[in-house]
Amino acid sequence: MDPRKIFGPRETVEEVEEGATLAPRFDAHGLMPAVTTDYTSGELLMHGFMNAEALALTIETGEAHYFSRSRQAIWHKGATSGLTQKIRELRIDDDQDCVWLRVDVGGAGASCHVGYRSCFYRTVPTGGEVSNADAPLPLTYTEHEKVFDPEEVYPGVPNPTKL
Repeated sequence: MDPRKIFGPRETVEEVEEGATLAPRFDAHGLMPAVTTDYTSGELLMHGFMNAEALALTIETGEAHYFSRSRQAIWHKGATSGLTQKIRELRIDDDQDCVWLRVDVGGAGASCHVGYRSCFYRTVPTGGEVSNADAPLPLTYTEHEKVFDPEEVYPGVPNPTKL
């Protein structure tokens, strides 16, 4: 699917914000944020980025595609792991520079390559908890068991996010 054919022009603010034509805006790197939640529970699963091709593929296939900044390539979520994200609803924000994917997750029901259900599996202390902090902040885990073992799901694949 050719993005140039399915995306309209960004002619006026009024048309972008109140019109009925998809006219996405990508940043200087050609990307836009994509927030992904579970369709049924509303749980935040992950945040990624899409370029025009990833957004067009997502629309065309009904499954989430992202742009991997670390690999500089299109990434079909779940193509390797089976943890596909079937789009139940795709929304775009008011100025059309961010998308919200509401999905059903295939496979083990997880979205995080680390093995947890959600990529947001830790909390950060705030407010009074940190007012006198003089050391790196400790994170608290909200998920305590992994849904799958990344070493089994991605055998021999180096983790691009490891330092």
